[in-house]
Amino acid sequence: MKRKKTVALLLSFIMTAGLCCACVTAEDQEPTDTAAPSVPEASSEPSVPETEETVDPTETTEQVTAEDFTELTVATDVTDEDDVVVIYGWYGCDFDVLMDKYCPDIKYKLVLSEPAAYAAKLDAVLASNDTDAAPDIFLCDASYAKKYLASDYTIPVNDLGISYDEFVDTMFSYTTTWATDSDNVIKGLTWEACPGGVWYNTELAQEYLGTADPEAVGQYFATWDAFMQTAEDVNAASGGTVKIIADPEDIYIPYLGSRTEQWVVDGELTFEPVIEDYFSIAKNLYTNDLTFQTGQWTDGWYAGAEDGTVLSYWGPIETAFILGLNDEDNPSYGNWALTSGPSNYYWGGTWIMASSSCNMKASCAEIMRSIAIDQTNLEDMVDSTGEFVNNVSVMTSKAQDPNIVPEYLGGQNPYPVLLDTALSVDNSEIGENDTLINSAFDAAVKAYCEGKVSSIDDAKADFEATLKDFGIV
Repeated sequence: MKRKKTVALLLSFIMTAGLCCACVTAEDQEPTDTAAPSVPEASSEPSVPETEETVDPTETTEQVTAEDFTELTVATDVTDEDDVVVIYGWYGCDFDVLMDKYCPDIKYKLVLSEPAAYAAKLDAVLASNDTDAAPDIFLCDASYAKKYLASDYTIPVNDLGISYDEFVDTMFSYTTTWATDSDNVIKGLTWEACPGGVWYNTELAQEYLGTADPEAVGQYFATWDAFMQTAEDVNAASGGTVKIIADPEDIYIPYLGSRTEQWVVDGELTFEPVIEDYFSIAKNLYTNDLTFQTGQWTDGWYAGAEDGTVLSYWGPIETAFILGLNDEDNPSYGNWALTSGPSNYYWGGTWIMASSSCNMKASCAEIMRSIAIDQTNLEDMVDSTGEFVNNVSVMTSKAQDPNIVPEYLGGQNPYPVLLDTALSVDNSEIGENDTLINSAFDAAVKAYCEGKVSSIDDAKADFEATLKDFGIV
């Protein structure tokens, strides 16, 4: 395939990427008025993999404070110039549910698009300078939010009258440090934190790892070397009937969480050793049939969570819900647990931003406070939906609550594992062009795995050439 065609396909892919874990609404609404791991031989005990390079998931990064950011003059005279807040989102984001429950006195119009068309529609209306059509606030999935946070199409939260002291100390650091522009000014808030872990089938773990205990199982996933050894051993011991993951894509986002540098530094593409290694890991998974290669979000991918053929799935707590692990009708209900993986990563999240055309600043500030800052409301979100919210105090309390004993996890409280990860996530390696770059890298890796490119060096060269086509390097 010629590179120009590849670039066009990648751009098309970008429009649909990353909207799965963000928010699950109605059509464009009229204004709403509401007041390893060697697997043992039959007679032997399983050996635990060596983990000299294990990253301790409980080793947290230092929490940031308001002084770590550039705070502008906090507006004191914010007003509304209209009667209705215009909000842009996509079908499936469920933001109307949050608005109706936590902002009942605010009139709003929620303008929705198909996920694949959302970014293009948003770009067009923001660039038009049409204040009548442009949103007052809009939503962005984590996969592309940085693009807007870094742009002139969004305004600082300070312009809405929100000071950093209202939220910085309560939110997980990665969610605030990331929501900044090049001047370190915070421009977006999220009510979600989406730390990821490894959701594993306890019956399969007991059979093939010799233990179902989360801490012990964690050793089989503690490093990428341990993960690969576990993948090979489980595949061999089961005769290929059980795989460690359903599809190679399942570890793509977690693996990128191992990076410590941005893709592009001073206009030059950087290849960390961990990224070099991924080509080999992906190739091994592909050529040795260590996964079922189902493709994510396909019927086959979902089936592995029910039929006892897939040992683990990776992602935030939403992953468990998407897979139906908490569904009593799932044949594997009650046979799941959560442990940590080789990297501290997050997967998903939805940021709220006020546009430069916003003329409903008072109401937009109330929306942000009610949905992303108010502790009582955040506690209610956890209690009513089970999600992991962006408040350290709330999630620390839930992690220590002895009454949280979900049956689908055999009584294990998942929040301690997720809390350790959320406190440890460092996403300083994320840049505003990462959606394009990650997709180009993914394409290069797939080409190498499928034999369309003969060597890692050639795959890297094609990857860099694609980024030059994009104008990124």
